[in-house]
Parts: sequence; C-alpha cells; structure tokens
Amino acid sequence: MNFLENDISKLRKISLYLFLVPALALLLSLILHNILVSFNFASESANYKNKLPLLIKCNKQNNFCIDINFEKTTSFAQCEKKIIKKHVTIGDKKFEFKDYVKKYIDSGNYNQDQLLNLNIEKVISQSKKNNETCIRNTNFLKIYEFFPQPFYLIKKIKSDKKYNAGTSKSIFPFVYGETSISNIAKRYPVNLVFKPLLYIGSILMILYWINYQTIFIKITKEDKICKFTIFGVASSIFLFFHVFFLGTSIDNEIFTKARKIILLLFILCEVIAQFLLTRRLYLSLNLINSLIFKNILKLKIIFVSTIVVGSVIILSILSIYNLDSKVDYILEWNYFLFLLVFYLLSSIMWKKR
Repeated sequence: MNFLENDISKLRKISLYLFLVPALALLLSLILHNILVSFNFASESANYKNKLPLLIKCNKQNNFCIDINFEKTTSFAQCEKKIIKKHVTIGDKKFEFKDYVKKYIDSGNYNQDQLLNLNIEKVISQSKKNNETCIRNTNFLKIYEFFPQPFYLIKKIKSDKKYNAGTSKSIFPFVYGETSISNIAKRYPVNLVFKPLLYIGSILMILYWINYQTIFIKITKEDKICKFTIFGVASSIFLFFHVFFLGTSIDNEIFTKARKIILLLFILCEVIAQFLLTRRLYLSLNLINSLIFKNILKLKIIFVSTIVVGSVIILSILSIYNLDSKVDYILEWNYFLFLLVFYLLSSIMWKKR
C-alpha cells in the first residue's frame, strides 16, 4: 500500500485543517464580538488641569458656558480616574447642562441681559465613584503601556458607521443561547473573520471528498464516483452559498426561505455523506486494515450513528414544537462544532507511515 502514502498523508492534513479552520471561524468570531462589546475605554476626555471642583461664571464671553472647551486627550492613560459631574446652578436650583441649554439657551425665551441677571454658574466636580471607562482603574493599563495599538484599533472599529453589534454585552451562546451564529457572523468586522475562513473551509471540504474518492479508486480498482463524494461535494457547495448570502439584506420571503433551504441542504448532505463514507470504510475494512486504527473507526461509527439519530430527533421535535429561541441557539452553536469532529476523527484514523 505504499502507493497510497501521499494520498493518506494529504488526507490527514486536509482533515485536520478542516476541523481547525471552521472551528476557529466560529470561536474567533465569538471572541472578537465579545472583545468589541465589552470595550468601553474612553480616550477623548477633557484634561482638567485645574483642581476640581471648578466653578465657571457663565457670561457673554463664553456664550453662557456653551463655548467652554477644555483640552482634550487622545491617550487612554490620561483619563480621569473618578467620574466627572457637570451641572449648572441658577440661584438655588441645579440643572443638568443639557437641560439648562434646552430651557435657557435653545428655547429663545431669554435674552443676554436676562441671562446675566440670573447669575449662572457651571460646576465641574468629581464623584467618589471610579470611572469605569478609565483604563487606569483596570489591569489593562500595563498591557496598554506595552502594546497600545490594539486599543486604538478597537476604538477605530467601534467608531465606524458600519459597526453594529449583534448584542449589547458579552455572550456565551454554547450554554446560554443569547443569539444565533448568523446574527454575530454577518456583522462588521466579525464577518471579515468568519466568512473568509468558511470560504476556505468549503474549499477544503471539496478537497477532502475528492481525496477520499481517489483513495477508494486506488484501493478497489473501480473507477466510479462514490455516493459519499457526490453528497460531500454538494454539502460544500451549499455551505459556500450559505456563507455568501450571510448578511445579505433582501426583504423577500422567497429569498429568506431559499437561505433556510440552503442551510438545511448543507446539513443534510453533510450527514448523509459522512454516513455513506463511514459505511464504505467499514465494508472495506479488509482492504484498509493495515492503514487505519480500528478503534478510531469504531469511534467514528458511533459518532456518525449518534449524529444521524440526534439529527432525526431534533428535526422531528422542531417540526412539531416551537422551542424557545435560546434552546434553538444552544443547539445551533453546539451542533456546528459537533459536526466538525467528523474531520478530526478522519485526521487521526489513518496511520502515519
């Protein structure tokens, strides 16, 4: 069987990459999403050189405190450690600055002479509470001082008009099912990670099935296309189009249904292909006995059987009952990763010669 060494070596590598690349696509997308939504450090705060509290007389020169601007800093490390409070006092009354502007400036009910008679003061002070957006109050300060570039990159991404997070806080959907894969993966900049990696994954899938086809042609001396190759290549094509249309906003019922059908066909073809492949491996055991680890093949048989039975049960339940969306999402995230074990088992099943 020395003539199979190159094909087996290639298959082991492709199988391993086919496990790692989609898994990284999913996990890196989730990590990137969580980093972005949990990043709340401020870098453009006023640099108050005067000792607080600061009382400013609102007059004509500063346009009644509208034109007061303090020096800004773009450094995360120069932030105020305590929360800065700003309000306006008029006599014994206290106003939030925006409320003061709305009532006394923008309304047009007061002229400058009337405003002067009100004796208006703007008060800037510090509260006792720590400023959560100040990096100096966290353990990230040392990382920032050593390697600040990622912090500015994240801030740039979050200020981009294209950025619109799928959730408002960090999530762990494998357990809690806060949202779907597509809701996270279709959004900028997560889509720049998820989609390219899954495009690579779909190409690797085609190579995976073609390589298995080549091995069986050489083993059996039968020059015909195996059924598992047909379903396997079909699943990779459906995966490609599912990723391609991910994030496409077309308000059309037919298009929405077509996307769901493409996803369903991907899963169905993938499961059928792996079932047919595992069956073929078992039936050809006398030909490949010296090339594989039998225990791994047995494990693959158990795994495929579990996937087939589990898929039938899940689809049957979903066709009858409307499960809570969180349950749907938990099944979705875990099922995606679970399917990838197919390829991991293929990678370690064949012996390294």
